[in-house]
Amino acid sequence: MAIPDPTRILQFEQHGDITRLAEELVKRLNENTRRIRIVEQRMDRMDNSINALEDNTLNQLNDLKMFLEKITDRLVSLSEKLVGIESEILRLSKELSKTATKREFKEIETYMELINPVTAKYVTKDEMERYISLKIPKAKKA
Repeated sequence: MAIPDPTRILQFEQHGDITRLAEELVKRLNENTRRIRIVEQRMDRMDNSINALEDNTLNQLNDLKMFLEKITDRLVSLSEKLVGIESEILRLSKELSKTATKREFKEIETYMELINPVTAKYVTKDEMERYISLKIPKAKKA
């Protein structure tokens, strides 16, 4: 925007052409008004853009906050489940320490087979007495 040249204004006054001076001033005023309007429109567009960016940023921050809260809740839930699993593992470990090992079980199984009346070969009292009575006379004869 140019500042009016005082010599040019004087030139108009000297020639007595006030009308041309008025027209020039109106023309410059209109041009300045047009420029101001353009600048205002640009400022309005920039203001709208900034407001839109602010709204978008706030929405994204809120979404992020909600997402982080969900993750936090999920982590707390997983942590609680993990504590429960750990306590259950400890309980099972204690319970397992009370049970017999495979080797101990095999030993018990072997003892059971030894004293099992179905599979063990025991003799009755009568059978033993008969056997002895048969063997002793043979021993005396010999």
